[in-house]
Amino acid sequence: MKRAIAILIFALLAVDAAAADTYRFGSQVISTGDSEGRLRQVAGKPDRETPIEARHGGLEGYRLEYYQRGKSIQIEVVDGRVRSITQIES
Repeated sequence: MKRAIAILIFALLAVDAAAADTYRFGSQVISTGDSEGRLRQVAGKPDRETPIEARHGGLEGYRLEYYQRGKSIQIEVVDGRVRSITQIES
């Protein structure tokens, strides 16, 4: 019985760790793994776009920043896919 409970807890933790970051723009949701095209279609033109420099100086991707209702939403796009979504309260 203890083993079954331990397995269940481990499975729930693994599912939570695999959950994608998401942010809602109006009635549509953007998640990590979405394409840059979908992001721009749903969210529109970013308020700020900053290049992300790779470790050895090349271009790795972009950080797109959207300002909404007193928040800054920073979305990193690498290889044409959303890598991370960070919400910063102002």
